[in-house]
Amino acid sequence: MNVEIYNSKEDQYGNIKENIFLAFGDNGSYLGSAYAYPTINYHQTYETPYLIIININIADNVDKSVSDVIRQKLFDKVFLRAKELRMERSDLKSRIYSGFECDKDELDFYIKNGFEEDYSIIMEADIPKNFNYTLPEGVKVRELRFNSDQELMEYKSIYDEIFVTPLDIDVFAEQERRRYFKNLSFFIDGRLEGGCTVFEKDGFGYVETIFVLPQKRGKGLSKNIIKYIFDYFLSNGLNKTKLEVWELNKRAVGFYKSFGYNEVEKSLMFPGITL
Repeated sequence: MNVEIYNSKEDQYGNIKENIFLAFGDNGSYLGSAYAYPTINYHQTYETPYLIIININIADNVDKSVSDVIRQKLFDKVFLRAKELRMERSDLKSRIYSGFECDKDELDFYIKNGFEEDYSIIMEADIPKNFNYTLPEGVKVRELRFNSDQELMEYKSIYDEIFVTPLDIDVFAEQERRRYFKNLSFFIDGRLEGGCTVFEKDGFGYVETIFVLPQKRGKGLSKNIIKYIFDYFLSNGLNKTKLEVWELNKRAVGFYKSFGYNEVEKSLMFPGITL
């Protein structure tokens, strides 16, 4: 089969056409797509802040006998583009990676092409029954309740600047329906400096996110936030807590371990290569 690959138009996320590839067959039939998306993120991957995700999707109607050929052709194009993007920020340590649900065939494909395994770690901790915490004077907490789409999009803008994966509005709405859901902002001297999202999940106090704005780090606010979360969970009868963190985010893994979190399993695979 002859496979032709073309650049697409800019997508709805502002990714430029040079980063997007569409594959077509002899009769003009759509076969699949791929994209590279660069981002700089010191919050989740301090040691390798320049992240370039690549993603490949094969059309559902493509026969298995040719899907591997199409995937390889798309990979060659998108990986070459990712390496070009990497050279645009040669001053930063970079990782090119692919994120997907655990799938052995896909993992084997990326490993064959020189990528290494990487994981998302599930961590759990027990909260001591006598744990009690009061925020320092000057640190104020406000629960965010979005009364308009504009307020939600303003929050999404902040979230997307900090986290590798953009905020999924539908997933966020689903989280809001869980017991003990709180989306909290932390202010010091009246200025927003950090936040968190928590809820109950499978009997655990689940920490979805903790963040401190980049320009506000190094002042101990993240410790105040996690202690506040522990106190909140315990006040609602939750003495066990769980979270998920990218293994590549070594700073966060170490931080959570300092509060008694231990790794219990590894989940989603993020094969990649550090350059």
